[in-house]
Amino acid sequence: MNTRVVSVSRQVGTAGEEVAQAVARRLGFRYVDYQVIQQAAAEAGVSPETVSEAEHTPSLLTRILEALARNPSMPAAAWADPVPLATSPLFTSSDYRRFIEDVIRDLADQGGCVIVGHAAQVILRDRADVVRVLVTGSPKCRARRIMTGMGVDEKEALKIIERTDAERVEYFRRVYDIGWLTPSTYDLCLSTDRLGPEAAAEVVVRLAELR
Repeated sequence: MNTRVVSVSRQVGTAGEEVAQAVARRLGFRYVDYQVIQQAAAEAGVSPETVSEAEHTPSLLTRILEALARNPSMPAAAWADPVPLATSPLFTSSDYRRFIEDVIRDLADQGGCVIVGHAAQVILRDRADVVRVLVTGSPKCRARRIMTGMGVDEKEALKIIERTDAERVEYFRRVYDIGWLTPSTYDLCLSTDRLGPEAAAEVVVRLAELR
């Protein structure tokens, strides 16, 4: 088997984490998710929450602080609500993303891991030893899982789906100029509407073994 890494991207409510965990068990690989943030934060010398924010669209305040950090000579009057330079970040969102990307590449070099999220499918797209998987599903089936898992009604579950999908699509467009849900971004796209996590994992493992 030439596959050393499996990256799993997933839409909310698709049981993507369970699929990834099952793949890791079957292949004897490490399961890696939040550890990416923890390691990147350790290397940057900041909190995991700070690094995690780099995977979201930065707020207006963050953009102001980062602009000031990049251009300290900018007059404070240029901003409607000036912020003291002492509060400006040591690194910008782009810097924190680079820490995350470095961790992802280091994990891939080590091999034997299933990486969930963190744009690994893009960061590792040029590696022949990586299988890139998207776990997807219909809004109806995803909403049912969210309703069960979060104790919300269907209306709220559908709002969560719409919001999280839009945020991810925008993030990948803005940061990587790539379609998050574009099939060509992946080696395998599978729906969990009619497949449980174990059955879906079997499909992924079979592909990994064929590579």
